[in-house]
Amino acid sequence: MRIQEKGLKKYFSRLNKLERFYNGQKKKKIIVEEVMAVLLEFKEKFRRFYNKYDTYLVPALKFIVALVSFVMLNASIGYMEKLNNPVIAILISVICAFLPVGFTIVMLSLFMVAHLYAISVEFALIALCVVLLMYLLYFRFASKSGYLLILTVFMCWIKMPFVLPVAVGLCSSVISVVPVSFGVIIYYIINTASVYETAVTNKSLTESMLQVSYLIESLVKNKQLFLVMAALAVTIIIVYIVRRLKIDYAWGYAIAIGSVAQFVVVVLGEILLKTGLNIILIVISVILGALAGYICNILFFAVDFRRTEYVQYEDDEYYYYVKAVPKINVAGEDVRVKQINARKTKKASDISDVRQSKSTTAATEEEDDIYFIDK
Repeated sequence: MRIQEKGLKKYFSRLNKLERFYNGQKKKKIIVEEVMAVLLEFKEKFRRFYNKYDTYLVPALKFIVALVSFVMLNASIGYMEKLNNPVIAILISVICAFLPVGFTIVMLSLFMVAHLYAISVEFALIALCVVLLMYLLYFRFASKSGYLLILTVFMCWIKMPFVLPVAVGLCSSVISVVPVSFGVIIYYIINTASVYETAVTNKSLTESMLQVSYLIESLVKNKQLFLVMAALAVTIIIVYIVRRLKIDYAWGYAIAIGSVAQFVVVVLGEILLKTGLNIILIVISVILGALAGYICNILFFAVDFRRTEYVQYEDDEYYYYVKAVPKINVAGEDVRVKQINARKTKKASDISDVRQSKSTTAATEEEDDIYFIDK
């Protein structure tokens, strides 16, 4: 009897564990569905809001991006006092708000070269060569990805560049490697300026050739620059290839594989090259990058593979095999306000007026029926 009781206790304890596990999984599924519903609802509301006010939103966003970029540039390398003026930054940002993104990139490049010219002519010439090379590749392959270059510089400035590549690989193409790579290069040119300015001020670099060799060596031998650029490029390419595969949940696999690949590349590169990257920031950046990719998946590729349908039909020349995957949509609230007016009761005077009007209309109709014939 005791053995049977122990067996029953173990059986019921296992049942309780399975029930708790099932309830936990059910709660997780409900939370995920609620988050997805909130994001999809936000997407629909934002789409309606953007379609309604895009005439005002687009210039406003361009102005904000340009102003933040000029302020960051002046704060990092504001060596030319004439350009280090908030009024000039605001005026140029207003102009950038009504022109294509390429104009913003050109103005930021001119500002950067001018600030570096205040340090030394050699540094400005090297930066100008890099900028010209960037323009040759940028305007040829990725002329519409200017804001991606600015965003890369900003993420490098806050020490979290590894947040970008998963989302970029999901929402863009392989060509986006070009603006992302040049964004990393521009950031490290700006970052090198302060060290170079200290060396010039201390007169440890006097000759022009010595200054040029120092600058080239600082950029070419910068292991951190090449590690960050390689990790971003490899992650974008991997994510793009995986999400283009003709399999279910390709975007989810792309997020997972891209995040793991990026973490492995960065950690192995840091172990081998010892570039000085902060491992804590690397982990946080990779997690935030995966989260950003998940949000992009919901916003731009929300489909339900459980309701996939396969259609087959033919014409005179071909057989067609079609795989149809329905989108996940959130039905918007259809609010209609119906106005109900109370029916007005007629008084006796109103009824008499109606009778008089009817009699007058009848009389006119009778008069219309009379014909006069002249003999």
